[in-house]
Amino acid sequence: MNRSKKGAAAAAGLTDDLIIEILSRLPVKSVCRFKCVSRHWYRLISHPEYRKKLPQTISGFSYHKDVFNDKDEWILLPTFSGISGDQEQLFSDPSLPFLTGYRLILLKNSCNGLILCFCRKYPPRDEANFVVCNPATEEWVVLPNSGDESIVLTYRLGFDPTVSPHFHVFQILEGDEDYKYIAGVNIYSSETGVWNRKGNGWGDDEIQIVGTRAFLGQSQGRLYYINTRINDAYKLSVWILEDYNGDEWIFKYNISTSQLFGELFRETDVIYQRDYALVAIHPECNLIFFVWRHEDMLISYDMDRGQVCVICRLKGHLFDIPFPPYLPYVPFFSRMGRPRVEA
Repeated sequence: MNRSKKGAAAAAGLTDDLIIEILSRLPVKSVCRFKCVSRHWYRLISHPEYRKKLPQTISGFSYHKDVFNDKDEWILLPTFSGISGDQEQLFSDPSLPFLTGYRLILLKNSCNGLILCFCRKYPPRDEANFVVCNPATEEWVVLPNSGDESIVLTYRLGFDPTVSPHFHVFQILEGDEDYKYIAGVNIYSSETGVWNRKGNGWGDDEIQIVGTRAFLGQSQGRLYYINTRINDAYKLSVWILEDYNGDEWIFKYNISTSQLFGELFRETDVIYQRDYALVAIHPECNLIFFVWRHEDMLISYDMDRGQVCVICRLKGHLFDIPFPPYLPYVPFFSRMGRPRVEA
């Protein structure tokens, strides 16, 4: 019996549970390839219950839609658009109704299956909280106030389930309203349940100016930096950091707006973060996702092949408001780390 037949015979003797246990330890790309082993393996990997135990990849985007409530008020409501036909079944209700007691839920940031929200309570308790939740398990943690009176430029969520079940939230603090530099960062840990302040570490002659039109993302173990310049607004440049221990950024691609949106927009006034926004990069391939406001569409662009694909029409939102966040969502079916409670 040759080696391939011996391998097939050995695999045939494995139980379904053992096969899933082995596959759960592999990267997403490898699991997808194993769907081609046999019809049995395809059904096994595609089964809803087994799929929860396997590594996940990006399934769609959470964002806001504009609706009228039962009091005829115009409100923002979380919603979800999947990038394949069956992905909306991930949510029984993408508006996050398990976050009880809140009349308004604004999406802020997401990371590896967790979502950071700003939530306001019903009157007369007109209070607000930042909340980190896991839509797949309907768990949520209310963050304490950081106690810092500084102006917060933005919030970012950090979570890597392969390293720890705990997450971190970062408050990026403004140092000066006129000069727009970063003074420091407050960091919340779900393991300790408290905030810690870190200074920027720069001297007075090293002030960092905020306001570049750029996107940072991670894919295939590499860091991607994608930017556009004010004097060359019709072109995006893509740079890759191969070695996190080094500082050498490698230029990879130039992408023109005509490649993304057609020849009609080669010479017209198309501005990043006004007419379109880069919202995510696929974690397993050189695929980036855009929102195209002109047509209200979510599109993808394959950087290797130069191909554009329309994924879906987005559910209604106001055209004249700033770009709402479009948060990439990767299902995470395990329980999230809870803050430690001191005895």
